[in-house]
Amino acid sequence: MEKSNKIILFALILGTFMTALDATIVSVALPEMAKELGEAGHNTSNISWVLLIYTLMLCCFILLWAKIGSNIGYKKVFMSGVLIFAGSSLVIGLIGFCPQIGLGIIILMRAVQGLGAGMCMAVSLAMVSAYLPKEVRGAAIGAVTLAASAGTAFGPAIGGVLTTFHWSYIFFINVPIGLFCILLCWKFMRIEEVKTEKKKLDVVGALLLFLMLFTLIMYLNRGKDIGWMSETGIAMIAVTCICGGLVAWWETRNKDPLINLRLIHNKQVNRANIIGLLIFAAMAGCYLLLPYYFSLVLGMETIEYGFLLIANSLGMMVAGPIVGKIADKTGDNKIFVVIGCIVTALGFFLMMRFDVSTSIEFIVVALFVMGAGVGMAAVASTNLAFQYIRPGEDGQLSGLINTYRQAGSSAGVAIMEAIFTAAIAGIVVSDLSGLIPGFRASFFLAIILCLVSLMLALSLKNKGSSDELTENA
Repeated sequence: MEKSNKIILFALILGTFMTALDATIVSVALPEMAKELGEAGHNTSNISWVLLIYTLMLCCFILLWAKIGSNIGYKKVFMSGVLIFAGSSLVIGLIGFCPQIGLGIIILMRAVQGLGAGMCMAVSLAMVSAYLPKEVRGAAIGAVTLAASAGTAFGPAIGGVLTTFHWSYIFFINVPIGLFCILLCWKFMRIEEVKTEKKKLDVVGALLLFLMLFTLIMYLNRGKDIGWMSETGIAMIAVTCICGGLVAWWETRNKDPLINLRLIHNKQVNRANIIGLLIFAAMAGCYLLLPYYFSLVLGMETIEYGFLLIANSLGMMVAGPIVGKIADKTGDNKIFVVIGCIVTALGFFLMMRFDVSTSIEFIVVALFVMGAGVGMAAVASTNLAFQYIRPGEDGQLSGLINTYRQAGSSAGVAIMEAIFTAAIAGIVVSDLSGLIPGFRASFFLAIILCLVSLMLALSLKNKGSSDELTENA
């Protein structure tokens, strides 16, 4: 790979890693933020909006940003996203020294930060196709895919270190990184030629999609507090379903839909995206529960278990690029999706053996195995989906992939938390070993999700296979 291409790839990895990092890096700082902002001892639902609003704004607009990128150019959207992200990070960091400004402004700026992050994620995979040669595209897609996963995994460790100084540093660190990323993009990325005709933006579709995703993610994240089957919860389910139906109705009648229906109807692309949704649901639920296991059962400090979670990211970073390079040469992605699902399930099987006396070495091995499986499955399924696009569809597929994965992550967190709570209900926790059944039940569910992914993976077909032409394309 030429030097300029390596720098372009590095810029994409940097932007993707940075925006994914902020989805989890803030979690360890919430207690300190609540204390300084006068929220300590109050209902935690207020401070928790610092996390939730970021996820909402990131996920709900990804497909819109992908469509805009297809119209005006991916570089413009990506650089604008990094600039918005870095600028809002600076403002939030400064509020740390003026806490009297209040939590409301921080939540507002986190919403802006989430919008910037969504712009970056929406077009990052598409930019690989736009800027890098075909012979390295699989490895590059793998690297960008893993950057998103690694950013999420590294968040608690980096957040734990920076918060020992002050919570504002978890936001200040984004500013120099963001500016450096913008500089690399400006200097080494050409303004790509927009090959598709600019058309009027599908505002109605964007609004309906926003309402559907917003209520769905709100329900998944707030269902436990508001009551899964309460009047409010049922109303949110109804709004999600109605908006989903309206999206399907409207998009089939729009000449230039926000959602590329050809990609939705393509069986191979759809299966690959569902695999990504299920794998990311399992992984995100794992990220939710593991800190409780490390802190409550094993008595670890935040920084200790934050660094322990890096084993998961190392597994991804070892397996993912290897898979990408081999797939570039052979064109066979299906086999690695299958192997990835099996290895991920094996990792969760090992995690089911976690108890009060589990050694650090065993934990590291289990996390590494799970991470390696996720890396293989995520990279290979992404590469396979990109085999089925037509010219000009890379941006829409990039947005679609990230929407599935963000939705899967939100669902995984909600479902695994519910499973964990149900599993320990009625158990008298005389000692912390009483929490173990909850962890094991949740990790068993993760295995089930991996096995469902495996069933889908076995039905995948690489582009150019003998019966691929029978698929909807």
